[in-house]
Amino acid sequence: MDSINKERSAKRPLILLGFSVILLLLLVTWSLKVGPFSSRFKVEDAVICQELGADRKPLLIGNSIPYGPSQICLWLKYSSAREGSHLEISWYYGNEMVLSEPLKLMSKDGVRAFYLLREEGTPLPVGSYRVTVSTPAKVWSDIKFEIVRRK
Repeated sequence: MDSINKERSAKRPLILLGFSVILLLLLVTWSLKVGPFSSRFKVEDAVICQELGADRKPLLIGNSIPYGPSQICLWLKYSSAREGSHLEISWYYGNEMVLSEPLKLMSKDGVRAFYLLREEGTPLPVGSYRVTVSTPAKVWSDIKFEIVRRK
């Protein structure tokens, strides 16, 4: 009888550990579904443009931009965000990050614009660029574009 009680008491920590692991997995799954960037959050549209119109719509959209502008715009339309959530906008020239800025989402649905610019007004250099829209857990948009010299 004493050996049966010893076997049961030896299994209790394993049962407790198993229960804890299952509970932890359920909590992590639940937190991802109701967290600030649950599966409902969407980047509806993200484009590179050279400027915005009076109605804040992107103009001169493209991934191959002729040399000359001192700024490039990322136009972003999103939906189903939790108010106060944050995104990170990161600009790359080649493989080097040149600018990273946080974005606090003030509304559930919206449109935002971000600029990569040279403050001195000189044209952005010719080459390959990339801009990402991300959270710590996911990249929501990754757009590659280039500035090229036209002949």
